[in-house]
Amino acid sequence: MILTTALVVEPAFSDVLLLVPVLSALGFQVTATESFEEARQSLRVPPKLLVTEIRLGEFNGLHLVLRGLSARHDMAAIVTSTVDDPVIRTEAEAMGATFVLKPSTAGEMQAAIMRTVMRSAQAHGEPIRAPFERRTTDRRASRPEGYLPERRRSDRRGDVRTRIVQLALN
Repeated sequence: MILTTALVVEPAFSDVLLLVPVLSALGFQVTATESFEEARQSLRVPPKLLVTEIRLGEFNGLHLVLRGLSARHDMAAIVTSTVDDPVIRTEAEAMGATFVLKPSTAGEMQAAIMRTVMRSAQAHGEPIRAPFERRTTDRRASRPEGYLPERRRSDRRGDVRTRIVQLALN
């Protein structure tokens, strides 16, 4: 079942091979182009999601974001770059786009796509920044050595305190 459309503008074929399967798995009907001119033609009917490289030959991916947003104000946009340029990042975020630094993994891209699409469905709020996966590590702390879980067989306050003191002294 196709949920919505996505346009990928990426001159590097390896990045297209990363993005298209991720978008397809999320239910997007994907159109991939490699140049600004092809993308400009495809934006006549703006997609729900635009994923564009910042450097498109002599053109800039932010121009595609502006074109798409002028035709479809609820379009979600992701701008990718191999260079972490704070000016470009700020400009992309000012337009409501998510800035993704490459190389990135399929999991990071999937999280960035989902957060961007969900945010654009609402009002543009705070910019979405890396890390895109909110839970990047297991939040459970490892148990300290010598940890004994409380079994509540007796007065729990006195008994546990005694155990902790004994463990700390050993």
